[in-house]
Amino acid sequence: MFSSKQPNAVARPAKGGTPSLSFIGPEVIISGDLATDAQLHVDGRIDGNVRCAQLCQGADGIISGNIHADEARLAGTVEGTVSAATIAVEASARILGDIAYDTISIDAGARIEGRLGRRAATGGDAELQPSLIATPVSFSPARASDSGLVAVPDPS
Repeated sequence: MFSSKQPNAVARPAKGGTPSLSFIGPEVIISGDLATDAQLHVDGRIDGNVRCAQLCQGADGIISGNIHADEARLAGTVEGTVSAATIAVEASARILGDIAYDTISIDAGARIEGRLGRRAATGGDAELQPSLIATPVSFSPARASDSGLVAVPDPS
């Protein structure tokens, strides 16, 4: 019954094999940073930084923190910076933060409020530097009059 010949309950990848998969279900809320060498699928909420090899975020997944991964497929909400070699942003994604990438694809309908930049321009594999974080600012004539600025009408 408790033989030492039984396989381990924890699945570990063979050397050179594919990493295991960790799944954060929709009922899970994590408060704190998460780091793993495994593939990570997030349908729940993470309030903290995420570091993993491969990240797959479902449309209902929420990550409030910075993401650092080799590959990332984002379909939910991200509030923080994202740094990955390969990034796929799906139409349902809402990203509030800067993105550093080597290769990126963005589906029509995705919303990104932040700056996009190649990782080579931001310091290679290093995470985004704080100096690159931009605050989106929109200009509207109503807000300009409140701040003392004068809106110039369009001459046409």
